[in-house]
Order: sequence, then C-alpha cells, then structure tokens
Amino acid sequence: MAVLGIDPGSLRTGWGLVETDGSRMSTVDVGVLRPGAGEPLPRRLALLHAEISRILESYAPEAVAIESVFHGPNVRALVTLGQARGALMAAAGARGVPVLELSPAEVKKAVTGRGAASKEQVAHMVGVLLGAETRARLAAATLPADATDALAVAIAAIHRRAHPLLRAGE
Repeated sequence: MAVLGIDPGSLRTGWGLVETDGSRMSTVDVGVLRPGAGEPLPRRLALLHAEISRILESYAPEAVAIESVFHGPNVRALVTLGQARGALMAAAGARGVPVLELSPAEVKKAVTGRGAASKEQVAHMVGVLLGAETRARLAAATLPADATDALAVAIAAIHRRAHPLLRAGE
C-alpha cells in the first residue's frame, strides 16, 4: 500500500509518499511545494492543486492523508489554511483517491506513542520507522520540517488503516 501524506500550507506544503511491504515502511519520494509568497492566493491554490495532481498521477497512491486544521495565529490564517487544504483535497477527489484526515495529536501519537510529542521527537521517529536512507536525509537536514511532517501523516494513516477498529470508523 502507498499513502501520500500531506502537511498543508498556502506557502509551504510538505508531501511524502510512504509505501508498505508487510510491516516494513519506506519512503518512495518526499518534497515541499512552495508557491510564491508574492503570488495572489488564488494562484497559489491553483499551483498546489496542479502539483498535487501531478504527484497523484505520477505515483497513484491508494490513499491520501492530510493533517486537519487545529489552530492558527488568527482567523485569517486558519481560513487560508482551510482553502489550501480544500485545493489539495479537491485534487485527490478529482482522481477518486480516498482522503483520510488526521489531527496533529493523532499523527504524533501514531508516530511517537505520545499525542503531545515535540517536532524533534516526531522527526526522530520518522527516521527510525522509515529506515537508514530517510534517517540520513533527516540528519543532513535535507528534508525540511514540512516534508518530515508529511511523512509522519502518511505513517499515521498507514497505522490507522492497518487497525480493523479504526478502519470501521471511516
């Protein structure tokens, strides 16, 4: 099973494709989409939609997992984040790919065992769970936090889909 995890944002959207082979997980590809900060919001949303559509077409994951909105510095930031999430979810919907929404606490708990884990703890466990190559990229700081968070979202979705009681709630 391959899951595309997404850490949404209107200026930086992390994405990470994680594949499972039995109980083993590995990183297929990972990156960050960076629409121009000076671009109008509709243009940034169009770019996010187009780029995620391209990624979905290239890799054909079985599911997309996206982090849900939980809070922001202000209402305007939350609305903008919601619009970015909408553009990303619409791309998955247009391709008929199921979308799982996960809270930040659910992602942290699935990856570290603690819903209140720090970003550093999440990044460490992403490296442990996804193996030496991903660990090396994390250690070399070649993966920005947005990409690491997206990998964590994909891992959490894989854990949720693997658990029969959690699947029943979808």
